[in-house]
Amino acid sequence: MKKLIALVMTVVMLCAVHGVLAEEGQLAPLYATVGEALEDSAEGRVVAGGVSGEYYAVITRKDGKYYRSVANCDEKLNELNEALENLDYEAEDFFEKHDAAMQAVDDYLKTLPIAYSEAFTAQPLTDEDMASAQGKSLSQLTEEGFEIGSNGTEPGEGEEPRIVYSLRYGVYDYNCVVDADFDQYIAAQDNGAEGDLVVKDMTLAGITEWGYEKRFHTDGTVDEPEDPFAEINEIMAEIMALIEKAQAGEEIDIQAFADTLKANHPDYAEMIDMCVTLYQTYGAEGLFSMTDSAE
Repeated sequence: MKKLIALVMTVVMLCAVHGVLAEEGQLAPLYATVGEALEDSAEGRVVAGGVSGEYYAVITRKDGKYYRSVANCDEKLNELNEALENLDYEAEDFFEKHDAAMQAVDDYLKTLPIAYSEAFTAQPLTDEDMASAQGKSLSQLTEEGFEIGSNGTEPGEGEEPRIVYSLRYGVYDYNCVVDADFDQYIAAQDNGAEGDLVVKDMTLAGITEWGYEKRFHTDGTVDEPEDPFAEINEIMAEIMALIEKAQAGEEIDIQAFADTLKANHPDYAEMIDMCVTLYQTYGAEGLFSMTDSAE
């Protein structure tokens, strides 16, 4: 009886785990390490990177499908990155130490085990869809949902280079050759008229160059990137509200305000203390002038 119960519990647990993995779209690792995944991506377009201190991911292609293999960062990698960031750039041997530290990070990164892989189920545009982009301007395509990425020149027929723009739609990038020579390309950039350039050919490049980020979901949905200034803007909004109260004649307990603000935003304690010092030195009007100029 006990064996039967144990067997049932094991089956239930396996089903539960399988359900979670299926829900999240996670597969068993396709590779043992980051280094192995990078080697498999080296022949084509290398899409790899990650969120510092959290994860590192590599995009590869197998049997016509794209996969993302994810490794979790560990304490040692974070320590190596921290050592790299804290190098004294004024030291005489800075470049030697920098190269050595970079190599140490790269070498260790390649040993990180892949935690899981996941397959992209989103389908790229069809040949007919890409053909329909011919004759449209870059502005028209952005209105249809494309996002313009990098651009530059590639060898073309003869001596004249091709002008190629990378456009993202969903989780895929597309190479778009525009109908312009080099002089027209430069003129369009100088005059802010790149949107008028007309596409004469579109081809699939592959998963977007940012596809290692988890915000690009395998089903094709994309989360908006986090605003790196969101927290600073929130702090400045509270400081401006304080200034308005002071200008209106309200009595301000600046220290209590600062303590609360630092408790809510501990990573910006030094900046908050600086604003408090400026407030105490120059008053509300002075702080307002400085923050208004900074904005």
